[in-house]
Amino acid sequence: MNKVSPERTGWRDEGISTRHRLWGFDCPALDLDFVMVEYDYGKPMAIVEYKNERAQYHRKDSNGYKAVALLASNSKIPFIGCIYTSDLCWYAATALNDQATIFIPRPIRMTEFEWVELLYEIRGRDMPSDLFDVQK
Repeated sequence: MNKVSPERTGWRDEGISTRHRLWGFDCPALDLDFVMVEYDYGKPMAIVEYKNERAQYHRKDSNGYKAVALLASNSKIPFIGCIYTSDLCWYAATALNDQATIFIPRPIRMTEFEWVELLYEIRGRDMPSDLFDVQK
């Protein structure tokens, strides 16, 4: 018989995490680390799952990620995995569905400026020139 995976980190609300695991192997769920819906004027533009560099990296082939990728794909929006450093000096983006490959054809590491510029590009907007006082 297949077993439910135990809680690995203790960072989550362990009450619901533990309880959900009692519901059995045939009731799977994905606990996303820090998911954000990027939107513009109330319209969803992308789903981004952020993970700290110390976390387990995105597993595009896992059934949980496939479920979220299907939600995003059905909405015709990108699903992006983004690893960030604790000091926020770089971001590593990975496309997790076909729509995301339009913006991220291959995994890429970028500066904060480049990451924010990409978020504006996904919205079809130019990033305001005065947003950051940093060099590209």
